[in-house]
Amino acid sequence: MFKILLKAELPILVVAGIIAQKIAAKLWSVIFDDDVPDTAQQNVRVGLLIPAAIIEGTLYKLARMAVDRGLRVGAARSQGTWIGKTGEGE
Repeated sequence: MFKILLKAELPILVVAGIIAQKIAAKLWSVIFDDDVPDTAQQNVRVGLLIPAAIIEGTLYKLARMAVDRGLRVGAARSQGTWIGKTGEGE
């Protein structure tokens, strides 16, 4: 079971990233009532790109952390040992 979880981690993280990107786009459209600015657009202001990147990056990192944590907890329950560092954290 542990090996299956490790092999499944990358595709699951990719899907989580795609979902986070979609949520970020929806959140942007709700807040600013417009589409997310694209770096490929010629006349887009940098002042719009930075908040868009912050929102998308934050949601992506949250999704990655949730998936990683969930896989580790699932593996620990099935194997009986924690995968990674043990302790109280930093």
